[in-house]
Amino acid sequence: MQNGKTESSKSISVIGLGSMGSGIARKLIDAGYQVSVWNRSRPKVDALVKTGAIACDSPNDALKTNAFVIVCLTDYAVWREIMETYNLQKDLQNVCIIQLTTGTIEEVVWNENFIQKHGGRIVDGAIMCYPNQLGTKDSSLLMAGESNTLSDCDPILRILAPEWTNLGDGIKQPTILSRALMAGFFSTLVAFLNSIAICLEAGISLDLFLQHSEKGDATIKPEKIRILEAIRDGNTMETQASIKAYGEGHKAVLSIAKTLGTNLMLQDAVQEVFQEGYRLGLSEQDFSTLVRVFGSKNEQECK
Repeated sequence: MQNGKTESSKSISVIGLGSMGSGIARKLIDAGYQVSVWNRSRPKVDALVKTGAIACDSPNDALKTNAFVIVCLTDYAVWREIMETYNLQKDLQNVCIIQLTTGTIEEVVWNENFIQKHGGRIVDGAIMCYPNQLGTKDSSLLMAGESNTLSDCDPILRILAPEWTNLGDGIKQPTILSRALMAGFFSTLVAFLNSIAICLEAGISLDLFLQHSEKGDATIKPEKIRILEAIRDGNTMETQASIKAYGEGHKAVLSIAKTLGTNLMLQDAVQEVFQEGYRLGLSEQDFSTLVRVFGSKNEQECK
């Protein structure tokens, strides 16, 4: 492994070779980049060497070899362990870390301070697609950092996501936006499973359920847009359907789920949301006003 740092924008290191990290490395290799790789388990390194990557014996080598280093690990606990074990702070000078590891707000801020304290540059991001979507029209990459650093990283980021999203210099923004999106994603899938459970208990064909579920999806998208615009524009008093109307509809869902003997964990939680909306005096307002239930306590009481 050479010790001189390569400044070329066509040369990069990747630390972390899980499914996403390996996908990133392969995409960069396919784009003609010289890619140096390191992973805690050697077999994943060897597999990429066969496709044209250069093996690093340690993460220190990865930092010493290239001016740009992508870090894509399971979580920040792993990243901190690697940094401490290999004393990485001594090799951060003049290195630009493209951090794509999922973390909390506190971890992201800590990482930025740590990298900059030891002479490095940092951009933080969140990948919102599967490995096989990298580099395609379906790829999604949320990034934040100092504008000059993001500009320097742009050729690399475009290989991974041609239309990557610049969220500005607020380093926390990618992790917040990505988790907000994932909250909706997870909640939707959990609700979908709950609906399937109700059908199973009632002996309703899942094929029939799917057929009508897809029709319902066509209604949900424009309603999501309407709700978002109402909140954005402060126009939640014009009622498409009041919270009370939705709440009464949900009582019927809860009743049927109870009669069928399904687990009520989700439906009870949804009903709590409606009850909190009533407590805040929102029952006759548009469904979009329920966003206040999820705001901070101070925000709820000040409206």
